[in-house]
Formats: sequence, structure tokens, C-alpha cells
Amino acid sequence: MRVALIQHRAALITILVAFFTLVVAIVIGRDAVNAHYASYLGAGCTLAHPIDLQVCANTANEFADIPSFTPLVIALRLFPLVVGAFVGAPLVAREMELGTYRFAWTQGVGRTRLLLVTLAMLALIVTPVAVVLGFLLEGWYIHPYAVINIAVGSHWQAGLFMTTWWMTPVWTLFALLLGTFIGALVKRTVAAIAATALTVGGILLAVSQFLPRILDIGAVASSRLMLSYFPLGTINTVASEGVGPSGSLLVNGWFVGPGGRVLGSRAANRVRDHVIGLYQSKGGANDPNAAKRWLALHHYVYWFTYQPADHFWILQAAVGLVILAMTALCGFAAMRCIRGRGR
Repeated sequence: MRVALIQHRAALITILVAFFTLVVAIVIGRDAVNAHYASYLGAGCTLAHPIDLQVCANTANEFADIPSFTPLVIALRLFPLVVGAFVGAPLVAREMELGTYRFAWTQGVGRTRLLLVTLAMLALIVTPVAVVLGFLLEGWYIHPYAVINIAVGSHWQAGLFMTTWWMTPVWTLFALLLGTFIGALVKRTVAAIAATALTVGGILLAVSQFLPRILDIGAVASSRLMLSYFPLGTINTVASEGVGPSGSLLVNGWFVGPGGRVLGSRAANRVRDHVIGLYQSKGGANDPNAAKRWLALHHYVYWFTYQPADHFWILQAAVGLVILAMTALCGFAAMRCIRGRGR
């Protein structure tokens, strides 16, 4: 362990620099929203019963435009990429490129054990670092956004779904092991760093694109709850006050006509436009009963699927376990690569 610490001190410095940079960015970003959040609470605002409408509305709009939110979420999502490219990729690739493996792998400690000790040492460092970053973003920085605008600060959002306090270390460990495997395969430091950055970045982007499909697994269908604007197709929107079950994620919506036939897009849009007109028929006041009566009279039913609030941790645990399984495979593949090298 002591040898591994000395040998990879540059990697440890990289981790600590990235950690402190992100912590400072989170603290500065949170400081920028404190004044708006204090004024929101001072006016007695809540999502259900705003008291000072002007202050509440203005603050909610300002929170949607605060520029520090999205860059911080992106930066935290890229933290695993930094660890994988600049810590994991050179781990074996530098040994192979410089030829030092001829000495390091012929000592009393075998090559497999040496790599395992090094990976364990790095994992013991990057895991608590990633946990702290996840807690800072999820439990502290995001809190005002979740209070004022649930659509922005909800953990169902793709960026926040993948950066919770335990998903951040899971992704970081995956990137570390994947980078190590790519480095053992490529055997050139710069090429391994570039390949790892492209691979990890591509995987993160692909998961973000396919996350709505993942969140469709096990969704609950309902025709009893009325959504005010009757969204069709993929919704992927967090339920807010009066729009779906509290804390849930709206997934898909569609209309069913007489005989149980699902309406096509053109017919469904015509029905929706008419129902919305009935819903807001009384001088702009919502009248859901008029819409329900018309739908029942013409044998139309509006269906939508949603993920209940208590499904969040189940889905996230499933995604996390898949990533951990891929991490183990990357570690096994890296071991096989170095076992095939001559002494």
C-alpha cells in the first residue's frame, strides 16, 4: 500500500484538485441563490399557497435563469470521466509504455496482487470524495430549487438521477476500472487517456438519452386521475401540484376511443384540444367536470403512466447494480490483460 501511494501520488493529487475545485464551485453557486431563496421564504411562499404572489412568481422565474445550476450538474457528471481518464487510464498504460512493468511485475508481490492493491487504494480515496460531492449537490445545493421549482430540482431529472450521493461513487468506480482496462489494452498513456475519455463520455451520454426508457420500466397506468393539459406521447415530466400524483414522474399519455382503440396522433390531438377548451371554459377557471362529462359521453378515456415517488430508489438501485456489475467485468478484464504480458 505504501509503495502504491508513492507511485501514484500524481493520481491522488489529480483527484484532490478536482474535488476541491468542485467543492468551491458548489459553495459559490449556492451562495448565488441564497438571497433569492431567503426572499422567497421571507415572503411566506410555498408551492401550494403562495402569499406574496409578486415575490413568489419573480423568485421562481429567477431560479429558472440562474446560470450556475446546469454547469455544476454537468461538472459533477464529468467527475467520473476525469477520474477514469487521468487516474485509471495511466495506471497500467504508463507501466507498459515506460517498460517499468519488467521490474515491478517480477518482485515478490505478483502483478495481479499489485494491481488489486493499487485499485483498492484508489477506490478507498475516490469513493468518499464522490460521496461528499453527491451529498453537497443533492442534499445542499439543489434544495432551494426543489422547494421553489420542483420541475428543476427534482431527483427524477436525468442530471440529478445520475449524481446522487451513491450514484456518483458508482459511476466513478466504473470509470476508474474501465480506464484501467483500456490502459492495459492500449498500452500507451496518451492514447489510453483519449480512448477512456471518449468511451466514458459516450456511455454517460447514452445513459442520459436512454434514461426515459429506463424510467418507463414498471410504470403504473391510470385513467382515474385527470391531468389539466392532457400530454400525449412521451411526457417525462415531474408531477407538480394538481398535475399527477405528488412526487411522481409522468411517463406517457394517450387517449383511448370507443371499443378500447388507441387514438392516432391527429385524432388524439383533436380530442385533447376540445377537452382543454372545456376544461377552461368558465372565464379561464378550470372546470374538470365538464371535460370528464364530455369524455364519458363520447366514450373517450385519457390514460397516462407514471412512476410513483417510491419507485425512484428501486429504479436507481437497479441502474446502480448494473453499473457495478460492469465495473467488476472491467476489473476482471484488466487482470486478464496483465496476466498475458511476459515477465
